[in-house]
Amino acid sequence: MKTSSVLKVIIGVAILGYIGNILFSSKSEEGQTKYTERILKERTDKDKIFKNKNESPLSEVEMASFEHLNYYPVDYSYRVNAQLEWADKPNKIRINTTQEKAREYYKSCVATFKVNGETVKLTLLKAVLPTPLTKDLLMVIFRDLTADTETYGAGRYIELHGIKKGQMQTYIDFNMAYNPYCAYNDSFDCPLPPFENMINVEIKAGEKRFKEENH
Repeated sequence: MKTSSVLKVIIGVAILGYIGNILFSSKSEEGQTKYTERILKERTDKDKIFKNKNESPLSEVEMASFEHLNYYPVDYSYRVNAQLEWADKPNKIRINTTQEKAREYYKSCVATFKVNGETVKLTLLKAVLPTPLTKDLLMVIFRDLTADTETYGAGRYIELHGIKKGQMQTYIDFNMAYNPYCAYNDSFDCPLPPFENMINVEIKAGEKRFKEENH
């Protein structure tokens, strides 16, 4: 093959690679845009629930002045890929609640991932007595370094549905982290994070404190 022909092939491959990178980047950006739009819609829908007297955990007085819940901006980097390590026989633990009671959970598996350059481990919990709505639910009940200052001091929750035992990995999306109802109303009783889920890193994603002056 002549030098000029080789050069044409190299240039052609380079151009195709450049176009491919542009298309991949464009597709990736489009995906992240749709992802952000979906989360913002879910937040708007939740605000509507909080304004509905039949569903809201707020008192009538608070509902009258309620506008919206407080969140960090959606940040795709807080959607982390976690490796899962399953227990052969899950240990049963008792978790304290905000009303100083206790609830029983199984320590189903440990999720390991990186966030903000730090390796983090979280224990995923399954209720010992699940309801039909929670039978496929694993709970992430955690507290991070933003607690008390920017986020609810008693921790936040993330729900993981449909994870099968033995599954090697899953995504944990901290943009979906939310406050339990006891963050808005003391009459609710909410599980507190177990010691191993009090993580030494800031998670600046998901829901923030409801009212700075009260929480």
